[in-house]
Amino acid sequence: MKTSSSARVSASLKGLATQAALLSAALRASLLAPVSQTWRTLTGQQAPLAARVIRRYALPSTRTFSVAEGFFGFIPIESFESERYVLEVMHAGRCYQVEVPLHVYQQAAIGGHIDIHTH
Repeated sequence: MKTSSSARVSASLKGLATQAALLSAALRASLLAPVSQTWRTLTGQQAPLAARVIRRYALPSTRTFSVAEGFFGFIPIESFESERYVLEVMHAGRCYQVEVPLHVYQQAAIGGHIDIHTH
């Protein structure tokens, strides 16, 4: 009789150990996922987003002059902004504007897919 009660206690302890291990694994998984995602966000190691190109356009380069008042009169200040290439993409039902280099702009087609890497 002593053997059967010790066997029952041993079996119940094994069951408790198994349940504790499962609970521990579930807690680690539920806590690790948000912490891991936050860490990847902070360190810039996010998975690329697969998006579909809706529209593409190039913004021409601009050259502007402005004047500043100096000691001897007005001083002309020139600023130059180079051409920018923009893709409008759709990911998960939301529309985004992404500035891309020229070679990506030339390869992207409307309706095509592109991976967006966030920084």
